[in-house]
Amino acid sequence: MLTAEPPLTRRERFRHWRGMRPFGGAVMLTVSAAFLLLPAYTTLEVGDLLISISTISGVSTLFLGASMLLCAGSVLVRPKTRVTAGGGAMLLALVALPAANFGGFGVGTLMGVLGAAATLAWTDRSGAPPAETAAPRRPPTTLTAD
Repeated sequence: MLTAEPPLTRRERFRHWRGMRPFGGAVMLTVSAAFLLLPAYTTLEVGDLLISISTISGVSTLFLGASMLLCAGSVLVRPKTRVTAGGGAMLLALVALPAANFGGFGVGTLMGVLGAAATLAWTDRSGAPPAETAAPRRPPTTLTAD
């Protein structure tokens, strides 16, 4: 009698999906984008004091935050774009430091650099054998006695 394996639960399917892409790096890039976008588009109310940041840097902040979200999304959807998206996210995080409210108060830049590094360092462990990096072996030479 054949016994079928039980179907995978949602948690197991998510764990498998998450293992096939740089999920941690993408989460850090998303948090970075949120911190980059937050200061320029929120209004804080402290007692009777209303704090609003709306300057010309809001356009660059919007561009940097949206581009960071794009990098995070592309890594999740297509893991093979990790080098391009990770390099772009690293560049965006470093440009955000002077251009976007001190990089989202420093936290956005820090999370962007860490997320980009995690994305660039990720390797696919889907079960495919790694390519040999050693030099190819030469066939053994046979000595003949004359």
